[in-house]
Amino acid sequence: MSTETIFFSYSRDDSEFVLQLAKNLRQAGANIWLDQLDISAGSRWDKSIEQALTRSKTLLVILSKTSVASDNVLDEVSFALEEGKTVVPVLLEDCEIPFRLRRLQYADFTENREKGIQTLIHALHLDADVASKLSDYAEKKTTAYDEAEKNKIAESEKETENELRPPAGNKPTLKTHSELTNKHVPSANITQPKSVSPKAKPTQKTSAEPTKKGKAKKTIIVLLSITVLAVGAWSAQFLLVDEDTKWYNDTLQRNTVQDFEFYISRFPNGKFIDQASDSIHAKTSRERRKKEQELKEKESQDWENALAADNIEAYQNYINHYPNGNHIVEARQKMAVFSENIENQRLDDEFWNTSVSVGSVTALLDYYTNPQLLGNHREEALQKIKETGQKGWLYCGRFSGEFMTESIFDLIWRAQDFTQKDTLKPHDVVMLKTNESARRTYRYADNRNSNNANQTLVEKNKKMYILAVKKEGDALIVHVIY
Repeated sequence: MSTETIFFSYSRDDSEFVLQLAKNLRQAGANIWLDQLDISAGSRWDKSIEQALTRSKTLLVILSKTSVASDNVLDEVSFALEEGKTVVPVLLEDCEIPFRLRRLQYADFTENREKGIQTLIHALHLDADVASKLSDYAEKKTTAYDEAEKNKIAESEKETENELRPPAGNKPTLKTHSELTNKHVPSANITQPKSVSPKAKPTQKTSAEPTKKGKAKKTIIVLLSITVLAVGAWSAQFLLVDEDTKWYNDTLQRNTVQDFEFYISRFPNGKFIDQASDSIHAKTSRERRKKEQELKEKESQDWENALAADNIEAYQNYINHYPNGNHIVEARQKMAVFSENIENQRLDDEFWNTSVSVGSVTALLDYYTNPQLLGNHREEALQKIKETGQKGWLYCGRFSGEFMTESIFDLIWRAQDFTQKDTLKPHDVVMLKTNESARRTYRYADNRNSNNANQTLVEKNKKMYILAVKKEGDALIVHVIY
């Protein structure tokens, strides 16, 4: 734990306690960060706070009446909790603990300092060496505090004893009532005491008794004086508020970044300059996080809209608005696909239009069998082939099982993988072999005489589309469009 940074979040009113605790932790070997100790001269205060809070693994929040009312402290606590950092509360005085911190273990310094230190060591998961040093230091501080209190009590008792002790060299003597009251009584007026019964004894008072009464009276007067002064000071703060305080109180009522900035510009050395800076930092950080969240939500919605539209204009619009967006890579990939598709579409349409303008079966089959094209017009091409082509039956060779033993055709195209030895099937595209001559087709498969022959020939370099296949023994007869 000593290698991980502990960030202090606190109110400026608690600086004395925080500075001492931070120095104790650092002297014990813990890695702490405190703005009053670690922001160098010339550095931007708000930027340094933000960077330190982001890098720290643990946030140590000092809870007091002023800190739980501070927006800056609550913002820092919220940020730490949202980022999954360890948050350790330290209860400095009785106050209303924020709701989000009530479930967390806290170190209680309100009653027992040593117990609070031990709880803090456990909560921070300090390593053994750091924990031992911090415990020793806490024990010394507690012992020193106890000794100081004992000395104060001893000195007070000594002062009381000195006041009660008679002057050196004299012994306490019994005094009469007149002596005690410092009144001179003429001897003629002294009344002899009546006879006293042996059981009754005259009351005798020592010189210490009136001194005790005087001490009590003096104490009461002092307490009354202190009370009057306290009430006067409390009243004066409402009657004698300086311009700096008035202005800052006014700024708190408005509670805007601009007002805090104006206060700082008017009172660059004001009493509340740190509080004003804290407020600016908290508000700007909160506003920035709010804007970032709003932008993130809007970008997400715009991306969903682009996916729903799924066209080049929608993706281009996203790229224009979010050049560094979370989906920029995917948007560019989709743009590239669309651009490629547009070019392929252009080529496909151009090839189709050329085939249609030629109008031959071979030209249409050139489009139909071209693997480089999108083939958006393949069904249309096949329909035109069937409408415009010549049809006829033609002996094409012999087969055995699934393979051709001889054939007058070269297999040009098939919807799935094929070899030249495969037996021909419907929907294949074929051409006459180069060593074959033009062939005449027949109108019917079972009658190959001159009366059944078609007038046109199947020529070389002309593509044919197979409509059907008929087997006669080991001979194969095909119905083609050419």
